[in-house]
Amino acid sequence: MNAAIIGYVLIALAVLNLIGLLLLFRRLAGTPAAPAAVAAQPVVIDESPEPDLAPVTPAIEPDQLASMLRRLENRLGDIEDQVRRTPTVSVASEPGATTDRALALAQRLARQGATPQDIADTCGISLTEAELLHRLHAAR
Repeated sequence: MNAAIIGYVLIALAVLNLIGLLLLFRRLAGTPAAPAAVAAQPVVIDESPEPDLAPVTPAIEPDQLASMLRRLENRLGDIEDQVRRTPTVSVASEPGATTDRALALAQRLARQGATPQDIADTCGISLTEAELLHRLHAAR
């Protein structure tokens, strides 16, 4: 997986985190907070025509939630900047990707006079790449 994909995954996770916090805030704002002593008592259903509407106090204050969202937004911006600055790097597990070590070894083998087939087998690169490196780096 290259750095750009990792960055996009992190951005997606941060956005999902923001959405989750917003949904949590909306849910907590709509339900009253119950103390532990009240929660342990049995629930009595009041059949009166006017229900008690107590003021709702959210578990997280709006200014705290806003500051958390600002921090997440700043972090998301930092991640986006980091992804833009990071050059795209191929990973060895991707098809067709070769590492710097494999290429350095292939160059060294070509200078020592190895055949393109030996270079390809030893370094795990294609025969075409090995032939090219052999032509470029073999002793004349």
